[in-house]
Amino acid sequence: MSTPDSTPESQDACAPSSLPAADATARESSLRLEIEALRAENLQLRAQQALSQVRDELNHQIIASSPDCIKVLDLQGRLLQMTAQGCRLMEVDDFDQVRHGDWCAWWPQEGEPPARAAVERAARGETARFIAFGNTFKGTPKWWDNVVAPIRAAQGEPMLLLVVSRDVTELQQQQEQVRQLNAELEQRVHRRTEALAGVNARLQQALEQAQALYQQAPCGYHSTDGKGVFVAINDTALAWLGYDRDELVGKKTLRDLVLPTDIPLLEDRLQAQLRGAVLENVEFEVLRQDGSSFHALLSSRSVRDAQGCFLYSNCTLIDISARKAAELTLRDQKHFLQNITDQAPSAIGYLDPMLRFRFANAGHRLLYGFDSQKIIGLHLSECISAQAWAELNPRLQAALAGQAQHFESWQRTAEGQQIFVSIDYRPDIQHGQVRGLFTQIIDLTERKRIEQRTKHLNEELERRIQERSAELLASEQRFRLMVDNLRDHCIFFLDTEGRITDWPDSAQRLEAHTPTQMMGRHYALLLQHDGADPGAASADHMLALAAAQGQHERTHWRVRADQSRYWCHALLIALRDDSGALRGFAAIHHDMSDVKRLDDLMYNLNDELEQRVQERTAQLLAANQELESFSYSVSHDLRSPLRHVCSFVSLLEEHLGPQCDHISASYLSTISKSAQHMSALIDGLLTFSRLGRSSLQINPVDLTELVGTIVRRLSHEYGQRAIDWVIAPDLPLVQADALLLGEVWANLLDNACKYTRPRERARIEVGWSVDPAAGYTFFVRDNGVGFDTRYASKLFGVFQRLHRASEFEGTGIGLALSRRIIDRHGGNIWAQSQLGEGSEFSFSLPFQAMQTPSTLENSTRPALHT
Repeated sequence: MSTPDSTPESQDACAPSSLPAADATARESSLRLEIEALRAENLQLRAQQALSQVRDELNHQIIASSPDCIKVLDLQGRLLQMTAQGCRLMEVDDFDQVRHGDWCAWWPQEGEPPARAAVERAARGETARFIAFGNTFKGTPKWWDNVVAPIRAAQGEPMLLLVVSRDVTELQQQQEQVRQLNAELEQRVHRRTEALAGVNARLQQALEQAQALYQQAPCGYHSTDGKGVFVAINDTALAWLGYDRDELVGKKTLRDLVLPTDIPLLEDRLQAQLRGAVLENVEFEVLRQDGSSFHALLSSRSVRDAQGCFLYSNCTLIDISARKAAELTLRDQKHFLQNITDQAPSAIGYLDPMLRFRFANAGHRLLYGFDSQKIIGLHLSECISAQAWAELNPRLQAALAGQAQHFESWQRTAEGQQIFVSIDYRPDIQHGQVRGLFTQIIDLTERKRIEQRTKHLNEELERRIQERSAELLASEQRFRLMVDNLRDHCIFFLDTEGRITDWPDSAQRLEAHTPTQMMGRHYALLLQHDGADPGAASADHMLALAAAQGQHERTHWRVRADQSRYWCHALLIALRDDSGALRGFAAIHHDMSDVKRLDDLMYNLNDELEQRVQERTAQLLAANQELESFSYSVSHDLRSPLRHVCSFVSLLEEHLGPQCDHISASYLSTISKSAQHMSALIDGLLTFSRLGRSSLQINPVDLTELVGTIVRRLSHEYGQRAIDWVIAPDLPLVQADALLLGEVWANLLDNACKYTRPRERARIEVGWSVDPAAGYTFFVRDNGVGFDTRYASKLFGVFQRLHRASEFEGTGIGLALSRRIIDRHGGNIWAQSQLGEGSEFSFSLPFQAMQTPSTLENSTRPALHT
């Protein structure tokens, strides 16, 4: 294949005279026009893709936030997609198990016909709706309100079906309850109407008496019409509210007399009355005319005519302010008492004369296994075993007779654990009679066990003291032998003032001082020959630090009594008794002269080694630069003859024209393809060479956006294939070079598309994890042809391939580039596979990007190609 740059000046010099210059100019002009058209089309396509991406993301957010079960079906009603909220509502743990299933088969026999009818209508382009009963996949019965709408293609034809299912189980149950209540209310009204017709005459006679009773009743009465407007009210209610009758009747509603927060509840009650529902009593805070308020209990009953039509509502208003205040006080006191007793480390309760619980704190849960509220009302015998009841009942009866009981015993908890408790039963005597029992149970198990352990420990301690005394005597003898026979160490002891109290043979050998010279002398005597530090000041300082810190170390040159020197590691240890009082010091001296000489030798060797490493590193850097320059030069030098080959092959094809036979055309095609392949290899080699000399531009990279862009490009390139992309939705933000990291993702995803080509339906999965040691770990997994893991080490080498070029195209340099990019970021890349079952390529990136300087100043970023 010829390209615009495949006819350089060198070719023009060698081109045959039969090719006119005018034809070449015309072709070049035509090619430029085509390139400009392709660029314009590419810009328009990118704009459309950006707009489509925004629309898709908006639709995705709207659908993801919906509380309904949203599904996508094909035109035959098979399930293709379902939202995560839909999976939770339908109780589907694994969506793959229901994918491609018949959605209409989800419904029982009564629901399947309307479901199939809705699917057929939506497939014809109409929106259908139906309500049906169906179980979830875990058997939960629910009612569903379903809307099936077509998803149209660009031409307007239905392409897919969108199903929105709303859980209306609670609404269905409420409607059923309302229907039952309406039927019951209608029956009651009907019976009451018949009864009222028979006693109408007697009611007329008692009207005046009832009217007086109505007006002067101890509670408030009023009636309201269908809009809630007062139609009647008694004097008692008027007195409570502070209004005149003319100010309320026909003008105000009960909504005007309650707090704004209670108005919705009143509206609901009015609507329920109009529907014929039976209302429960409700408490409100009612406002007086002067702005004050009081708590009231409202009860409402509907009055209907013989045909069941609503006439008005009769309401009773009872002032419950005193009761409300008493309830609040009682509740606060009970809550306060419960909180106090729950904090007690014992079980506190109260039994009535029938030995039933009337109060219990949280401590009873451990003993009886009952919550402090659930145990109320239970008989004590219901909470304990029969054996425990037989032991406790006589004491309980004695306590009911007025005799306080206190005893200790072993009891078994609800979990079967044996505990030792202290039990108190104190009678509650009022007016000479026992009204109940105060109970308190304290867990003494730990104290009991401590007492038993103390007894055993005392006996064991007495025995061990005798054994220890004998051991100490033997140990002292062994210690003395050890101290006396030390060679490079010596151990001796000082009193609290720093005077030597013990001078063994090991100290005499190491320091060359006799016991007569050292016993009773100050520790400073051993330091007085240290010219760098006066003996008395140094000794006092070391003793003070040892006393304050517990021990003190010092390493320095020491002078023996015979004037010889040695490198001494001196350790002073403060000796304290159990009360913390200082009893003296232990001094340990260690002759480390050989270690000092070896350390000095190692220091000199390390300096020399470090200098050699620096020289070797400089040589390696120079060799690498020469190697990269060589690769770069070779790649450029190979381009010119390769362009000649391609150009003259093209010219030869044009020259032969129709005279070219089949064999010649085959030879020319093979030469052209081989030249193109070699050009790709040279490009890869050039890119590989440039990559080592370019600087990294480290910035935050959004992998979700980066991978999404590459997947959309590959989906467009491989649009004719069926590929299932499974991309992790929460890919992290990493610190990397965006262009180079994009090249790694492009290589891995393109390889996954390439090597899944034999599959009828390809599956490519992208995921990630966090490794505390390696950082972020990413993987690309496919179900392609795979490879033999024995040759996995060759994958990331330059021009290394595990499949024939006739099967899968490529240069074999993409994975080598990817490995070099990941190496430069401080990560690692590897692959796993099974032949015929797919592959998994993984790479890691550190949490913090590596800041590596450029190996070549003023270098430009290479153009990367696979």
